[in-house]
Amino acid sequence: MLINSLMKIKKKIDPGSKIILFVRLKGLFNEKTNYKFQTEKLLNIFREVFHPSEIYVPTFTYSFTKKLFFNVKSTPSDVGRFSEEIRLIYQKKCYRTFDPVFSLVETENGLFKDKDINNNAFGKKSIWRYLNNQKHYVVNVNLDSPIMATQLHYLEYESKVRYRYMKYFNGSVQNWNNTKSNVKYGYYVRKIKINSNWNRKKILKICQDQKFVLESGPVKFFEWLKLSKFLKKKLSLNPNYLIS
Repeated sequence: MLINSLMKIKKKIDPGSKIILFVRLKGLFNEKTNYKFQTEKLLNIFREVFHPSEIYVPTFTYSFTKKLFFNVKSTPSDVGRFSEEIRLIYQKKCYRTFDPVFSLVETENGLFKDKDINNNAFGKKSIWRYLNNQKHYVVNVNLDSPIMATQLHYLEYESKVRYRYMKYFNGSVQNWNNTKSNVKYGYYVRKIKINSNWNRKKILKICQDQKFVLESGPVKFFEWLKLSKFLKKKLSLNPNYLIS
């Protein structure tokens, strides 16, 4: 079913495209293999079907905001089994980016793995800044949510929405060489008294109406540059557009 869905989308995706994968493994494959095998299988399917130049997988650690410690080598991902398996598979290659909350693994070339620590979640040195200016696809696979895209947070940051504010977390980090250092990490967090949950159904409907998304079975490909341009204009007119 998955391969059939991807083949239907393939014709509309240029080879060499950049993609970021948000995946739920549970129930995706009808087999009793371990999660590492399923993760590698899924990654290879995407390579064979789409021949992407860059594949990004989130290995986020929201736990930093509580524990105030992040080890790029060993702190587990907080965002699902697929994410954690990717972190482990590419651990020896040191592909994980040095960001206490929003780390990623770029699986094809290990892009950004040698960059210094990023101390502002959506600032100038963040991968989200880079991706926002690149043609790429946000790919959702087997998710319950209508849309999952961390880039929406980047748009909120750029648009200076009033229901979020910059909060700083003073903690410590450990790099690939086991060197520890202190960090003051800026994160654009939500104001607790305001319901800032995205209206995901509305955002998906917009994507469908404007043809910003390709859908088949359990897979959605969101074309980010087009969606970003559309939403940025809407946010300039209504800062609450994503949550209303």
